Amino acid sequence: MKVFAAVVKVLAALAAVAGAVYAIATYGDKIVAWAKNLMAKCPCSCTQVPAEEAPAEEPTPAEEPEAAQEAPVEEAAPAEEAAPAEEPVSEDGVPVADEDDFEG
Repeated sequence: MKVFAAVVKVLAALAAVAGAVYAIATYGDKIVAWAKNLMAKCPCSCTQVPAEEAPAEEPTPAEEPEAAQEAPVEEAAPAEEAAPAEEPVSEDGVPVADEDDFEG
């Protein structure tokens, strides 16, 4: 009888896992949309960068050295186009996904 009870417990656990996987596979998009909706209504500033972590303001063209102002703009444009765009990286060195990285 003990073996039967153990088998039933294992089968119940497997059924629970299978049900959770099925629910996520079936309703995953709706769950994500619901979570995004909740985050949009969140009163906290979770997505805003704190003031101490905000990037420093770039100098205005009046503050730049004269040599940088004398450089022709035509030469700088092709170099910028040829350079690959840098992916955002978190503080611990892990790449951060962008909305464009996901389908749909």
